Amino acid sequence: MAIQEVRGTFKPELIPKETGGDIDDYEDALHVLMKFMGSMSSALEQVSGRGANAIVYQAGKRMGHDAAKMMEKTDNLEQAMDEMGEVLGHEFYYRMWKPAGQENFTVEKGDETQVKLLFRDCVVRQTLRRTGLPQKGPLCYLLYGYMVGAVEEVMDIKGKVDIDHVGPNACLKTLTIKWGGK
Repeated sequence: MAIQEVRGTFKPELIPKETGGDIDDYEDALHVLMKFMGSMSSALEQVSGRGANAIVYQAGKRMGHDAAKMMEKTDNLEQAMDEMGEVLGHEFYYRMWKPAGQENFTVEKGDETQVKLLFRDCVVRQTLRRTGLPQKGPLCYLLYGYMVGAVEEVMDIKGKVDIDHVGPNACLKTLTIKWGGK
């Protein structure tokens, strides 16, 4: 999102004076933070190997549980996705997606329910692009854990996220919840 677009939705005068700076300073700080996160992700992967994904997945899951504690509980997956989109969608813009000809966003498969999630303006993908790192690494797993933790908290159920597609403009994931408790 360009700074001009941010200015249209964010009022710089709402930045508390004690924080100092203006919105341009925050954009510069965000870019530095993105580089920092990219370097951390790369280093973690070098040191921990494939275990890095599991570590950050668990961290993201904890963050998701914490972020969703104030959300309304539901047993309806579409309602949960809408509620989560209102809160989590500010950092990770996503929407439910269905292929042409599919009637509903959710698909029932035995004791599981699935929904496809299309992530568009994702801070993780933008960070990876800025730092030249590939997708499907630790930072992506941080997001997967975040989504799973949030849905588990809102629905009091077990969940998982699988990658269908990653790309420069959008990523498609399948969120699966398993009925029968945690």
